[in-house]
Parts: sequence; C-alpha cells; structure tokens
Amino acid sequence: MRKIGYEDLRIGLKGSYKNLESNKEYVNGLNVFPVPDGDTGTNMSLTFKSVMKKLNETDDGRMKTIAKALSTGSLMGARGNSGVILSQLCRGFSKVVEKVDELDIVNIVEAFESAKETAYNAVLKPTEGTILTVSRMMAEFARKEFLNYDDALEFLKNVIDEGNRALNLTPELLPVLKEAGVVDAGGKGLMVLLEGFYKAINGENLDDVLEEEDVLSLDLKKTIEHHSDVRPEDIVYGYCTEFLINHDGSESYEEFKSVIQEYGDSIVCVGVDNLIKTHIHTDDPGKVLSLARQRGELSDIKIENMRFQNQEVNRIKDEQNKAKEKETKAESKEYGFVTISIGEGFEQIFKELNVDKIVTGGQTMNPSTQDIVDAVNEVNAKNVFIFPNNKNIILAAKQAVPIVDCNLIVIETKSIPQSFTALLNFDETATPNVNERNMTNSLSEITSLQLTYAIRDTKSGDLEIKKDDYIGLKNGAIVVKGDKLEDTFRELVKNALDIDNSILSIYYGEDVTEDQASELASQLEEEFPLIDIELNYGGQPLYYYIASVE
Repeated sequence: MRKIGYEDLRIGLKGSYKNLESNKEYVNGLNVFPVPDGDTGTNMSLTFKSVMKKLNETDDGRMKTIAKALSTGSLMGARGNSGVILSQLCRGFSKVVEKVDELDIVNIVEAFESAKETAYNAVLKPTEGTILTVSRMMAEFARKEFLNYDDALEFLKNVIDEGNRALNLTPELLPVLKEAGVVDAGGKGLMVLLEGFYKAINGENLDDVLEEEDVLSLDLKKTIEHHSDVRPEDIVYGYCTEFLINHDGSESYEEFKSVIQEYGDSIVCVGVDNLIKTHIHTDDPGKVLSLARQRGELSDIKIENMRFQNQEVNRIKDEQNKAKEKETKAESKEYGFVTISIGEGFEQIFKELNVDKIVTGGQTMNPSTQDIVDAVNEVNAKNVFIFPNNKNIILAAKQAVPIVDCNLIVIETKSIPQSFTALLNFDETATPNVNERNMTNSLSEITSLQLTYAIRDTKSGDLEIKKDDYIGLKNGAIVVKGDKLEDTFRELVKNALDIDNSILSIYYGEDVTEDQASELASQLEEEFPLIDIELNYGGQPLYYYIASVE
C-alpha cells in the first residue's frame, strides 16, 4: 500500500476506536496512584467516540470531512488531560489530512510531526515520560527513516513499533511511573489507538463494540427527542419496547430482528458476544417479549406508551420553551459561576454560594469540553468563572475559553474545598481581573485532603501500599496509609496541620454514615483542641472523606 485513501482512513479510525474501547479498562489500570478513579482509558475512549460520531454524520468521500471530524469531534469531546492532549494530536494530524486527497509516506511524516507540534504547544510545561514523549519519538523516527520505505503500511507499522519502544521508556523518564511500576497511561492509550488503526487498515477483524449512542440506551431526554416530534394520531405502533437478551450464542441478532419485523417498526437490533439489545415500536409488546424469552433470559426491559408520553412530553416542552424565552429576555448579569462537582451535599453547598450551574463530574467522571461549553453558555452572564475542582479537568475548561459566548475565566481549583475558598473571596464590586487574581491567590491558603482506598499494590515514596489499604492524599500526593479508616484519617490530618492552622473542614462521602463522621469529628476535637472543626455532608463517591485545612 503506497497511499492511504479516504476509505482506508475511515476504516482505520473505526478500528482505532474499537481497539481502545475494548482495552480502556487496561489503560485505566495504569493510573500512577492506586486510587479507584483511574480514568485515562475511559477519557480517551469518550474523546475518540466524539470523533466517530462526527465521522458517521457524513460519508462524502472528502478528506476534509475526515479532518473536520478529527479536529472538531475530538475538541468538543475531550475529557481529562489525556483527552485534551489526544484532541490536540488529532487536530495536528487533521491539518495535513485536510490538504491532501491521499496520505503518502511524506504526508504521514508531516502528520505525525504536526500532531506532535500541536500537542506540545498546547501544554504550558510539557512533561517528558508522557504521551507527549511517545508522540515526539514517533515523529522523530518517521522523519529520520521515511526514505527507507515505499510501502505506507509497512512504514506505519514501524512508526508504531517505535511508539511502543518510547512507551517502554516512559518509566525511565518519569520517576513516579517507575516507582509505581507502570508505563504512562496516556501513552498506552495512544498506542492502542494506533494499533487499532493499523489492524483495521491491514484487514484484521476487530470485535464490534456496542455504541452507547444507540437508540437502545435512550434515557428520558433522548426518549423525549425520539417521540415528541410525532403527533399522537400519527403513531402507528403505540408501545416503545426495549430489552436485553442474554443468550447462549446460538442465535444472531440479525436472525432475531427478522423474526420480530412483522410486529412493529423503528426496529434497532444489535449484538455482541452473548447479548442482543433490541428496540421496537409495537402494539403487542407481550408477543415480542415472548419471542425474546424463547431465546434467553431478559433484562433491562422498558415499555412506554408513546401516545400518553407524547402528550406529556409536548406539554413539558412548551413549558420549557416558555421558560427559556423568559430567561432570554432577562437582562444579562455581570458575573456568573460554573463548577464541577459530584455529591448531593457538595451540590447543596454550591447552591447556597450562588453558583449558577453545576456540571456533574470530578474524581470519577471528567466532563467533556462540550459539557463545559453547554453549561457556560446556559449562564446568562457577561463574565463567567469556572471551577474545575480537579487537575484532570483544568485543560478541558481552558479549551472551552475561546469557544463560549462570554468572558470565561478558569480558576484552577484542584479540589472542591479550594473552590469554596475562591467563591468566598469573590467581590461583586471588583473587576473580572481583580477577582481572578484574588480568587487564584486564595487557593494557596488551604491544604486539600482526601481519604480513599488502594485498588492495587504499589509503592509511593517510602510507603509500601497493598490493595485495599486506606490511603490519604495531601494536595494530590499520597502521604499516609493504614488498615483502619478512622486511624488513617487522623494520621492524614496530623500530617497536614501546622502551627498556623485554625480551621479543619471535613466533608464525608456516601459510604460514611453521619454517626461515623460525627464520632470521628469528636475524636479530632479532643486531639486538636485549638482547631475549629466543621463537619459537612459531601456525598461524594469513592472518597470517604474530603477535607481542607486553613
């Protein structure tokens, strides 16, 4: 293969997504810290899924269309630091793709170089031993060796081999990786994408992956969109029926689809391994479910009367449109606030602090750039401050700045307690620049603490950590471990306090009862009588306690 054309590129990109989706949990497991929220693989997969969504919207035979899907899709779908860097690699690659009708070996060299340059330029302080290093070493190899090849596919394979060699070097370049005994997760995710591309373009069969965007996984919002544009009298089959068949593998989803076709319309039937997911509009859901039950066990059954639902949905839409129209007419205010948060308690506190929009996410779920853009645009304000509350969301927030319709200011909070402090330092009478400076400066006044558990054995500094140990983090670094929850948290607090501190704010998570938290707070009051201790419900998952010391 001397050149990679339009169809080859589409096939390769689909292979990339399928390969990463199939291996995302492995990539997640490469998280440096053994905390239960390693999400690099998930973030990169969701970022690339946005590329696939754009790619599937048009199949017009133009390389510019693929380039736009790569650039725009990855930009808006970017989640977490790894997703943002991946979006920049895609953007750089797309700059070459949009200019050619086919990719020859020279174009491939240019594409790898452009991807590397774009990604490096997007990061203020590039760190070697990461996905950036992997991209750089592939680009350097491509430039050095391309004259030795006349087969684009063979050349691509050897560039990928160089990428894997670079990946294996990351622990030598970044001590924290060596200490944890892992390679860089983002670099591995990139290699999984490229290996999927090569396998697909080389004709290898990659297992199909169920798409979350299938009509089968409709939530209420999508159901509203799916059914509300039809008048009740025009609905031929009244019951929207969805279910999952767990079978022995003897029947394909195509065979089952042919069996139920006479019982309705709007049929979508997909399958993978021993599962068949089905969506159908029918007037006899019982008959369809009976046919399904003959083929295996049923789960995730949902039946909705679309005629009744349609009437209610249109009523809700009318109310929403009126509310939106009223909001649009309202005068834009000077300042607005958006924050990333997870946990009922935290959300209530943010509402009391007059935050306009709360984007669900954080430790376990990084929102995409699109999620952030949508939230910011919903705030009717000239200047909007956003608090990412996680170091892995800051880049996605910054990526939203040039896209939104207002003056978006990112306060680089890495924990929820930091955003509380920043909000308390806001002055409505001050200019945006003064507020940005004051809120940013306030972040250094607090120490953030987190208590969770280890998901695997590892070593962190002098600490030998075993799976399921409780681990305490101070400003993102593991500083204590233990086998008892309360003792480990007390040790974490002791590690964080110094003579200048006067306030300890504790937020307990969903896995801790109020009585347990109150008892622990009482013990801490006895141990540290000069410290004012405040106890609040956070409701966060996975982290038993989040706290701040001021």
